[in-house]
Amino acid sequence: MTFNLLQSVAIHARQSAGLAVMVLAALSAQAQSANSMAEYRVKAAFIYNFAKYIDWPGVETKEFHVCSAGRDDLGGALSALDRRSAQGREIQVRQNVAMDQLKDCQIIFVGEKDSKLLSSVVRQLWGAPVLIVSDNQQAVEAGAHIALASAEDRVEFDVNLATLQRANLKASSQMLKLARTTKPAKP
Repeated sequence: MTFNLLQSVAIHARQSAGLAVMVLAALSAQAQSANSMAEYRVKAAFIYNFAKYIDWPGVETKEFHVCSAGRDDLGGALSALDRRSAQGREIQVRQNVAMDQLKDCQIIFVGEKDSKLLSSVVRQLWGAPVLIVSDNQQAVEAGAHIALASAEDRVEFDVNLATLQRANLKASSQMLKLARTTKPAKP
């Protein structure tokens, strides 16, 4: 009888431990998801500020289009920018924009999950006054204007001044002071 009781207690303890491990794994996944959403919101806020601190000479539309190429839209965080205002114009967020419509955007975001699209977007928009932003770590080297980077629980950004110059886009000096790095403009 004692053996069966000990066996029963051991089985119950293993089941409880297994359940505890599953609960901890689920809580960890939720915490990671919450951290990702917070990071996405911060990245979307950076994109909103880029809309305020970059000049698009010659662009005279009433709307300001912030677009995503591909399906990565920062977990839906870009949609929070919809109907906000930047430089006296209403922002309209457009998702999964086709390549032939990219020039209708003022900012195009290419997410890490869609990083295979980045070189195509850069080729399509070469010299066009459309700000290319990505959270791909190699984005600036690949020809994007701005790369968002996560480092030690914060978001930073790098700027490619040469590609900004080629696109006739001008970043404010205040914004450039906040950049982690700036790749120099061509003389």
